Amino acid sequence: MSEVPQIPNDPTVGKNSERLNELALSFKKSQAMGAALECGLFTALSEGASTPEEIGAHCNMNPETADRLLIICKAMDLVAEVDGRNVNLADVERFLVRDKPTYFGDFLRFTITTEYAEMQGFSTSLGTISSEVPPSKLYEGDLDDPQRARDFTEAGYNSSIGLAHRLAKRFDFSRYNHWLDFAGGSGCYAIAACERHTGLRVTVKDHPNVIPVTKEFVAKHGLESRIDAQPGDFTQIDDYPKDCDLISYITPLHWYLRDEVVATLKRAYDALPSGGGILIVGYMLNDDRSGPVDPGFYHLQAIRDGHYTGHVPSGPEYVAYLTEVGFVDAKYEWLLDNRLGQIEARKP
Repeated sequence: MSEVPQIPNDPTVGKNSERLNELALSFKKSQAMGAALECGLFTALSEGASTPEEIGAHCNMNPETADRLLIICKAMDLVAEVDGRNVNLADVERFLVRDKPTYFGDFLRFTITTEYAEMQGFSTSLGTISSEVPPSKLYEGDLDDPQRARDFTEAGYNSSIGLAHRLAKRFDFSRYNHWLDFAGGSGCYAIAACERHTGLRVTVKDHPNVIPVTKEFVAKHGLESRIDAQPGDFTQIDDYPKDCDLISYITPLHWYLRDEVVATLKRAYDALPSGGGILIVGYMLNDDRSGPVDPGFYHLQAIRDGHYTGHVPSGPEYVAYLTEVGFVDAKYEWLLDNRLGQIEARKP
């Protein structure tokens, strides 16, 4: 038997199985946090509830149930006791309390529910891969149902509006007049960009059931005259108008395979004028394709029912795709560290 190679400075040598147990059972943590979000536990604490009786009254549950949920939230460092009262930890108070401007609990609750269901029995997908046309994308069934589309879009706004403002600070939208944002969802990226760049006009295109929600968010920000929301599909050449000088794809491309992505980028190239720009915000593997964890999960999760239904590229892969269809000056960087890349190029 050959000797097993040793990894230099392996931090797990001599350790017990705690790390492996943590990985195997982490689904319990996500389910417990999802339950706390569902019943409004963190909002109750923020509004002054502390005892199981107070939490139970606020969340419409038995005090014994509230106490058991409170115990696990303390164990997971979501809640702590300070001077005899139960309070949220700082990140929970900031991000998981409803009506806070930075709240994105609905996104987590939605994701925990849908992706847990998708991953159940996942190991059965890892056998022989079929060469037949893959089934529909994982999210398409959600969008075909109007209420699910609304929930998905509203959750997307809550989770992404802060990142949208980060992009609006970093990317020079002032170079462009008319931006076509495909799969634009709630319109949060268009909203943030228009609030910072007064000369910019945006067309947001997405699934027909998403667009009514997009229009509501646009109206909430008073930007109806500058942001037009329309049904549209980036896989269809007829949905590319000829008067846009910037085209973007913000987080849909990982649902597609390499050839589909290259074909999409070619449609953008053909629609843009000379000097026009392309912007991709997407899940991105690091250069040596050793992670990070979140993009790696999406890459693995794109094996479904015996098909490869998507692909998460690395930064160099994105650049190679853009170069292949004719774009120049392609570059990439992290927009959200270890999760989302910002990739851009221009048409010569």
